[in-house]
Amino acid sequence: MDPLLAAGRMPALAGLIAGGVRGNLAAVEPVLSPLIWTSIATGKFPWKHGVLGFVEPDPLGGGVRSVGSRTRRGAAVWNMLSKAGLRSHVTGWFAGHPAEEISGLCVSERFPLAAGPPEDWPVPEGSVCPSPRAAELAELRVHPSEIEGAHILPFIPRAAELDQTNPSVQQKLTEVALILSQTATLQSVVTKVLETEPWDFAAVYFRALDEFAHHFMPYHPPLLPGVSAEEAAVYGEVMERAYEFHDLMLARLLHLAGPETTVVLLSDHGFESGALRPGVKADVMETMAQWHRPFGMLVMAGPGIQRGGRVHGASVLDITPTILHLFNLPVGMDMDGKVLVTALESPGEIQRIATWDEEAAGAPAPAVAARVEEERLLLDQLVGLGYMEAPGEDAAALSSQVEAELRFNRITSLAQASRFQEAVPESLALAAAHPDKVRFHLKAAQIQMMAGDGAAAAAALDAAEALAGISGVTLRMRASLQVLRGDPAGALALLERLDDNSKHPAALEQMGRVLLQLRRWSEAEACFRSALAMEPENPSALNGLAGALVRQDRDGEALEAVLSALELQHHYAAGHFQLGAILAKRSDFPPAAQSFETGLAMHPGNVLAHRYLARLYDRMGQKDRAAVHREMVTFLLRKAQKPREGRPGGL
Repeated sequence: MDPLLAAGRMPALAGLIAGGVRGNLAAVEPVLSPLIWTSIATGKFPWKHGVLGFVEPDPLGGGVRSVGSRTRRGAAVWNMLSKAGLRSHVTGWFAGHPAEEISGLCVSERFPLAAGPPEDWPVPEGSVCPSPRAAELAELRVHPSEIEGAHILPFIPRAAELDQTNPSVQQKLTEVALILSQTATLQSVVTKVLETEPWDFAAVYFRALDEFAHHFMPYHPPLLPGVSAEEAAVYGEVMERAYEFHDLMLARLLHLAGPETTVVLLSDHGFESGALRPGVKADVMETMAQWHRPFGMLVMAGPGIQRGGRVHGASVLDITPTILHLFNLPVGMDMDGKVLVTALESPGEIQRIATWDEEAAGAPAPAVAARVEEERLLLDQLVGLGYMEAPGEDAAALSSQVEAELRFNRITSLAQASRFQEAVPESLALAAAHPDKVRFHLKAAQIQMMAGDGAAAAAALDAAEALAGISGVTLRMRASLQVLRGDPAGALALLERLDDNSKHPAALEQMGRVLLQLRRWSEAEACFRSALAMEPENPSALNGLAGALVRQDRDGEALEAVLSALELQHHYAAGHFQLGAILAKRSDFPPAAQSFETGLAMHPGNVLAHRYLARLYDRMGQKDRAAVHREMVTFLLRKAQKPREGRPGGL
């Protein structure tokens, strides 16, 4: 977006930024839209809110169905606001079907679905609440067949020159028509609501940029190896035109909302658009996930928001707590996010409540059997975007496969939240239940290493390599295992076996961490800088760079690097530990202690952090607090029955 903003091609967004704040927005893991949009709406990690994939087993009809509001555990922000007596309207939210009973109008993402020709096009059941309004809103829909050449030409200026008997051309033109029709439908609904109805809160979600990117980002300049110059010449402008299209829609929404409205504009994740694009396909299972960047964007403007500058350390988990605070409502203590106080003019005192989940307004509709035709269309869209493989005819096998993927995603979420006591046995059980799945063994190995169990990690890696042989991925994991065992030289030898294709930012960063273990500070620094040259917004590489710099007594540069890491990702325990170590070295004892305490809140079992805190509190004269942390060191070491093996890349 920044090049388009600089060129004056997104004036609505530019005006919004000028009147407010902007920043990066860290996603939760795994980086999949239904999980993240539900985290945005609840302030909770996916393992907690229960939406863990695109589809789930259908408990009534067999096979699978799309996830939705019935999947979510607990209240969404519109339920909370409705309960507080505020009138809320929600349009097109991902994983929001069936529409929920709230204080205003709720239109689910299934509303634009075209399951038939325009002359026989019923409103999908359950997509509008209150349901009597469905007939009125039906007139606002745009059918894909209504998207004509004049609508497609702004996105593909050379469309009229194409051979439209070519199946590949037909597919791409159809994709554009489908995206535009669904986007126009949702824009029609939300503009009507904003223009004609009273409201305190309104939310709308557009999936068009993500869908455009999966289909057309490979053609975006600069030209990728393997993409033909002819195709790039035809489709290379689609992404920029898609952003301009959204800017036009944004201008209309901002006009209707008016200057008295506080606006929050965000994306759930980013999308690779430069040299790190992983190949020439963004809509197939093999590469789809690699196109998602873990940072989206955030812009906030309007009453209560500061003007100018950036907001740092924001996460998708912070959106609902911040909205609640802006409405002067309490934040749930069971939420994993925080109020973005640095974005606010006058933050004030943050009120707390145990939970919003009890007696939440707007309970989802009871489970009903999946509507076969609608589910088929939705599954076809997910397959077309590369989010899942085409389902076979065996409904029971498909249900089992989907259940396994949900368990995989839950384990990933538990690990991000440092809940290893649950993640460890679940990862081992999943791999044991599916012994032919390499990914599951690799995940089990990763989780065991994160938990410090080298023997279990090695066994899982053995199982993965028995199935698929040695790869760049397993070499890197073997290197991590060597570090866990206290053999960084052995780890470096493994990493040096990687070919050039495997030396992407994560591999360079890992090599830097091993060099830190070997006390080769300048070489480590060079590795981290090489990784950052390829991927500047990489908090882990910035944190590693801080470690290399502080060991060369370049404390000021180290402090700048680790603060940059935490500005990108606040929920990052290793970054807070690193910050604490640097501050302690500079004799800034109180902020150093606070940094370690913050890191321990995210990852309580770090022995080294407790040791640091014991020494820091002794130096600060707080003997009682020092004693608590010394006792924690003893407890953790006794629990492990031996000195805890350090995690790869530790302080």
